[in-house]
Amino acid sequence: MDKNRVIKQLLKKMLEQVSICFGALVFFAFYFGITISDLGPAFTFGAFLLPATMGMVNVFSFYLIPKFLFRQQYFWFALYTFYSIVISIFLIALSSFYGFLFINSVESLGTEFTLTKNLYLIIVAVYIVVLVTSLFAAYRESYKLHLKNQELQYTILNGELLLKQEELSYLKMQIQPHFLFNTLNTIYGSAIAKSPETPELILKLSNLLDYILYQTQKTLVPLQDEINHLKDYLALEKLRHGDKLRIISSFPEETTNLMVAPMLFLPLLENSFKHGKSQEKEAFVEIRIEAQKDQVDFYLKNSFDDSETKRTLTSSGIGLQNIQKRLKLLYPDSHSFNIKKSDGYFVVELKLLTTLPKPQVS
Repeated sequence: MDKNRVIKQLLKKMLEQVSICFGALVFFAFYFGITISDLGPAFTFGAFLLPATMGMVNVFSFYLIPKFLFRQQYFWFALYTFYSIVISIFLIALSSFYGFLFINSVESLGTEFTLTKNLYLIIVAVYIVVLVTSLFAAYRESYKLHLKNQELQYTILNGELLLKQEELSYLKMQIQPHFLFNTLNTIYGSAIAKSPETPELILKLSNLLDYILYQTQKTLVPLQDEINHLKDYLALEKLRHGDKLRIISSFPEETTNLMVAPMLFLPLLENSFKHGKSQEKEAFVEIRIEAQKDQVDFYLKNSFDDSETKRTLTSSGIGLQNIQKRLKLLYPDSHSFNIKKSDGYFVVELKLLTTLPKPQVS
C-alpha cells in the first residue's frame, strides 16, 4: 500500500510539472510570436527559456513559499528571493542568447525571426509564469494549513469534550453514594425505633435508587421525573422528622415536556435538610419550582441552626460544589445560581434555560 501511494504521488507530481511546462510554452509562443504569422520560432525560443522558468517555479512554489513565507520567516524569504532573482536573470539572459542563435542558425525555422522583445520584457515574461504558479502554490498551501487548523481544532474540542464527559461521570459517582449514605441513615434510625413507617421509607428509597442508578446515566430527563423524585425525598424526610419539620412545596402542574439534567435539584434539597436542623426551633424548608416556556426556576429556602452560622453554604460538602461544577459544564452561559443567607434562612435560587444545555456531554 505504501509503495502504491508513493507511485501515485510521483505520478501526480510529474503531471503537475508537465502541465506547468505546457502552459509556459503556450504562453511564451504567443508572447514572443504575436507579431509574426509563424509561431514555430517563438515556440522554440520559449523552449530555451523553459529550464530557467521551471527552476524558478520550483524554487518559489515548492521551497521558498512553504518553507519560509508560510512559516513567517520573512527575512530568509526576502534574502533567498533576492539571490534567486539575481541568478535567474543571468540564466534567462544566457538562455535568450543561445535560443536566438539556435533559431537563426536552423534553416527549417527560417531566418526571419528577430527578437522583438528586449531582455527586460523576456524577464517579465518568465516571471509572469513564476508569479502565476507561485500564487497558485500559495493558495494551495494556505488551504492545506486551513485544513490542518480545522483538524487541530476538532482534536482539541474532542479532547475537551472527553474531559467534560469524564468529569461529569466522576461528579455523578459522587452524588450517588453521598445521597445513599444519608438516606440509609434515615431508614436505620427508623428501624431502630421500630417505626411502622419503615416499609414505606424503604419503598420510597427504592424508587429513588431506581432513578439514581438508571436515569442519571442520561444527559437529560423530563422535568416531571425530577419533580416526582423530589416529592419522594420530601416524603422520606417528613416521615423521618414528623412534627419537627414544616415543609412548604409548590410544583407546576404542567411542565410542557421540559428537559433538565438529572440530579440537579435533589442534592440542593438534601443540603437544606442537612443544614436546616435546629435544636431550638422547628425546622423549616420551602421548595418551589416554576416552569415556563424555555426556563425552569428553582427556589429553596430553609432555616439553619445558629450554632452553624460560621459554616458557609458553599463549603458545606460535596453536594453544592458538585452542582456548581455540573452547571458550568452543562449550562454554560445559560444559568444563574445564587446562594445567600438572610434573616435566619438560607436561600438558593437556580434558573435554567432549558433550550441551551449541550446534550452531547453525558
